Amino acid sequence: MTHGLRSMLSRLPGGVKSIGAFVLILFAYTLQTESMQHIQQKMGYTKPLFLLYLTHSSFVVLLPLQLGLMHMFSEYPTAHVMDLLRRDVNKQLRYYLGKHTAEPLSHLYLLATLGTLLVVLTVALTVPSISWFLAVPLTSMANITAIYNTFSLWALVLSVYFLHENWTYLQAMAVLLGILGVAMSAYGSTTRPAVRAEASSSTLHLSPALYGNALSLLGALSMAGYEVLYKRLTTIPYGSDGSFQRLPEEEDYAEESRIEAEQSLPFGVHAMAMMSGIGLATFLLFWFPLFMAHLTGFETFQMPDNWILVTWITISVLCGVIFNGCFAILLSLWGPVLASMSCLLTTVIVQLTDVLLGVPFSWLSMAGNLIITVSFLCLLPW
Repeated sequence: MTHGLRSMLSRLPGGVKSIGAFVLILFAYTLQTESMQHIQQKMGYTKPLFLLYLTHSSFVVLLPLQLGLMHMFSEYPTAHVMDLLRRDVNKQLRYYLGKHTAEPLSHLYLLATLGTLLVVLTVALTVPSISWFLAVPLTSMANITAIYNTFSLWALVLSVYFLHENWTYLQAMAVLLGILGVAMSAYGSTTRPAVRAEASSSTLHLSPALYGNALSLLGALSMAGYEVLYKRLTTIPYGSDGSFQRLPEEEDYAEESRIEAEQSLPFGVHAMAMMSGIGLATFLLFWFPLFMAHLTGFETFQMPDNWILVTWITISVLCGVIFNGCFAILLSLWGPVLASMSCLLTTVIVQLTDVLLGVPFSWLSMAGNLIITVSFLCLLPW
């Protein structure tokens, strides 16, 4: 690649890169939901805990992958980027510890603090993810997407309380509309999608789709909690009102001087570092509950038995990595409520995709999705 092209890519405005992350989220989330539906409902591989472990452990590749791409397609020296990352993580940890002075802290102390922070974020992300994976075999993907995507509504409520963000009556009305839409979407379809007989659970006798809808709602609530926790633990507040200052990577490059720009962490690096840490924590810790699930019979371990299944799982994992990486970037840049808007169109896209694939739907469920869409639109900063 020529020096001129590398320089141009390095200087793309943050807004353009954010839009690129938004577009990736739409495609990655839609493809992941459809591939996961095919894996669990059509191919009968109902191993949600293993699939979650595989997907979240793969987050560990995000930071190395971004550094590699930056080395090939930008002018950022890798060593300098790592120095800036260490600087900002050190500042983040100092705030987390309440250490606002320049006194030196031992590397072991900082490492233990970082490990604790990553474990907290890993648990916070695992709860909604488990809810999502467990819901897939029980109800339609359109229902899961419609209900799960209401986490932006709950993120608004939690952000007002925990992040001291302002709210309006229009936003409150949007929350009520979202709850109504969730109810219509959840109860508009109460039949379980067809799965292989050996994959069905004999313990679910009464309206299994309702269990899936309830798990999706639990996922939405816990995902909103993760968003607020992520924002609170990975950014640095300023001012007496407790508002949150964006990390250096989030500054508007067009308004920075050349010297300041050189000292700013490149776009997305901090978010990728956090997600890679979550992936490492998942790999090191989540094997134990997976092992216990195997021993108790809740989910017996079974390796994929054919290459077609392996291919579908690979697609799902790659899309999950892309979605979560891009979403972490937007969460850092935009905050919980606006970042959640990035998933708005997935509700409609997944619903239309299911219809094209011949999945039955009800007009009540479709009306619920429409109401959810209107509630999201009410939250947009027009």
